[in-house]
Amino acid sequence: MEQGKRINLNNDWKYAKIFQEEMIASDYDASGMEYVRLPHTNQELPYNYINVQDYEMVSCYRRELTLQEEDQGKVFLLTFMGAAHEATVYVNGQEAAVHHCGYTAFTVDITSFVRFDCANVVAVRLDSRESLNQPPFGHVIDYMTYGGLYREVYLEVKNPVYIEDVYVRAGADCLMKYEITVADDREKWSQGIEEDFYIELELMSQEGISAKKIGKLQLSKENQKAEEKNHPSEELKIQNHHEKRCSQYTGECRVEDAQLWTMENPVLYSFKATLHATTKNEQKEATGNVGDSKTVRFGFRDAEFRADGFYLNGDQVKLRGANRHQSYPYVGYAMPESVQNLDADILKNELGMNAVRTSHYPQSQHFLNRCDEIGLLVFTEIPGWQHLGDDVWKNIVCENVKEMVIQNRNHPSIILWGVRVNESQDDDELYKKTNAIAHELDQSRLTGGVRYLKKSSLLEDVYTYNDFLFDGETNPIEIKSDITTDMKKAYLISEYNGHMFPTKMFDDEEHRSEHALRHAKVLHAVRQSEDVAGAFAWCMFDYNTHKDFGSGDSICYHGMMDMFRNPKLAAAPYACYGKETVLEISSSMDIGEHPAGRVGEIYFYSNADSVRIYKNGEFIKEYPANPYEPVLIDDLIGERIEREEGYSHKKAEAVKKVLAAVTKYGMYHLPLDVKLAAAKLMVFHHMKFQDAYALYGKYVGDWGNVARSYRFEAVRNGKVVKTVVKEPVQSVHLHVEVSKTHLQEKGTYDVAAVRMTARDQNENVLPFYNEPISLSVSGEIELIGPSVTTLRGGCGGTYIKTTGHSGEGKLTITGANGEMVELEFMVCVD
Repeated sequence: MEQGKRINLNNDWKYAKIFQEEMIASDYDASGMEYVRLPHTNQELPYNYINVQDYEMVSCYRRELTLQEEDQGKVFLLTFMGAAHEATVYVNGQEAAVHHCGYTAFTVDITSFVRFDCANVVAVRLDSRESLNQPPFGHVIDYMTYGGLYREVYLEVKNPVYIEDVYVRAGADCLMKYEITVADDREKWSQGIEEDFYIELELMSQEGISAKKIGKLQLSKENQKAEEKNHPSEELKIQNHHEKRCSQYTGECRVEDAQLWTMENPVLYSFKATLHATTKNEQKEATGNVGDSKTVRFGFRDAEFRADGFYLNGDQVKLRGANRHQSYPYVGYAMPESVQNLDADILKNELGMNAVRTSHYPQSQHFLNRCDEIGLLVFTEIPGWQHLGDDVWKNIVCENVKEMVIQNRNHPSIILWGVRVNESQDDDELYKKTNAIAHELDQSRLTGGVRYLKKSSLLEDVYTYNDFLFDGETNPIEIKSDITTDMKKAYLISEYNGHMFPTKMFDDEEHRSEHALRHAKVLHAVRQSEDVAGAFAWCMFDYNTHKDFGSGDSICYHGMMDMFRNPKLAAAPYACYGKETVLEISSSMDIGEHPAGRVGEIYFYSNADSVRIYKNGEFIKEYPANPYEPVLIDDLIGERIEREEGYSHKKAEAVKKVLAAVTKYGMYHLPLDVKLAAAKLMVFHHMKFQDAYALYGKYVGDWGNVARSYRFEAVRNGKVVKTVVKEPVQSVHLHVEVSKTHLQEKGTYDVAAVRMTARDQNENVLPFYNEPISLSVSGEIELIGPSVTTLRGGCGGTYIKTTGHSGEGKLTITGANGEMVELEFMVCVD
């Protein structure tokens, strides 16, 4: 009895943008179909101004599959990690399964369909139309849903008695409870030979070193949890034609020296269950054979929501997160492991987040695995957006919950199940079912349900609420008691800002500054609140959407980053929570950017100890920094007036107050106290309007003077750790960041993300630089997207992918000014 085999099936697919019944036949001539590799999008799209009908189609994927004669009598399990959105799987012309969700994986037992005398043909009819009667469809949706076999596919070859699932619950008390599901059909497999089965259990540390052999688990009635596991409903046609009986076996073990999984030190363990068969021959002698094994990763940790917040391993943690769509420019959902991992790294390392919400659907296992590895907490939820459909639609909702929980419950990063369709109306009958399913399948986590309703029916364990109260003037967040009547349960803000203040990279400075301030104010209010568990900003990055939303160009500009993950100013308040030194200035210091020259308020964002400001090399002032709030720069003059004009300190301060107010409000909108200060200067110091005008031109406007240069220095422990210089632009160059230059194919193609910005001589991004960029590749790489693109707000990007061959590759980026940047890549193929 051999261990099961896993075969990646991501290459050698044939694809057509139409589906015809004859395509499922084994003898169909597929020579006219396009060769593709998975992950694959059914239609590459432009950056913006997208016609959604371009991806709304019924398409066909085909692949040949040759099986070994020696594997006859085995079980063949075909798994699709993500197929958008209704997938009908055929094997050798026969329907094997239908799956009604584009966001969860599904496995098809194809054993009864395969043959060994010739190649098998797997065909997929993939319906990506938004008219489907399944979540999230049925009404408008504020995100594009794309199409394609956009995640990986693999085949497992197993003996008919095999381990189907391993579920581990491990708490901070170091007690590990496990539940093992065995597909068990001994009579069919053994063909009359007497068999005894047991499972050997082993615990391994993060480094893969064997840490503890837990022992053996005999497959017997005494430790069997249930005779059979319920199969999915017949109505959904998710069925196994190769019949099997699934039994569950449970046990527990205390690991006294276990290290806990924390956000700072996310220690992971592997739990390996190996199925053994002992066969008795005619002489009744026992012989042992190593059989199927399954290994899962998990962590020892407690995740609790209490009335006053969230606790990890008994320590209170204020959740600071962002909502993340799984989409990318051009290819929608279709990106491999490396790019999925990159988003998790950006959230934690660049944005300073400790949590993420997978809005509005379950996301890639690669992304979740990376969250496990770096200690990023996850709130994941079922597919949907506001709409609730008929009974068939709601049955699929329940199936979505089941699949979401079973497929993801070993991830220690996941702390909350979203079992309510995002922003849907109350439906107690439905949501009693979804909560019950989640609690039955996973006793270690609580449930939430995102709503925009106040005082709605709370069937979940946590009241998760989209708080869009803040308009820049009101209180940044609402009060918990105004939202829910159950003060004994936890309260979590699942969205804020977003559509309340869409912001583009190329918006004017005042708009971009206000965007950042709104995020900073909500973030600070949540931090100070004593009964809000945390909040998830809407959202991580801009994303493509339908005509009913966005700015008319198929983009929702709600992100803290653009679609290529270039940060906006609004990313700065979050980045201040990270480990890297942050120093961001809200202004370019160009007064002509502002109506009537009214610069308004200028802030800096920094997690240093202090920030020193210089003008034209002359020290102005040193401000204490605050990592939790932006700091208002209320003095850009310093002691210059006092020194250069010979004014007394009191008079100089009064003049500075008036000049600062004119800068912020303009000449004709001054507050009363400023008008009184100006009047005193005129009465007691005999100053005239012409004097004030001259002082403004000299110390604020700098009209006719030497070009002004402001230098900002972030200081930590008495040392300058970061410097920002703002002065007139003298030169422009391209700054390019690439996620990696060594590309490794492991079962499918690899991708590198390339972020590009136009910068001045001091590395400031130029928000009004919207020039074209030309891209060309050579060697063993190819472009994703167009060869000519545009920087928008001084920012842009592209992606390069491997071609399936080892070797070198080069990406050449040419700017509008003729500047060339070359990136060299090394590609290795396993």
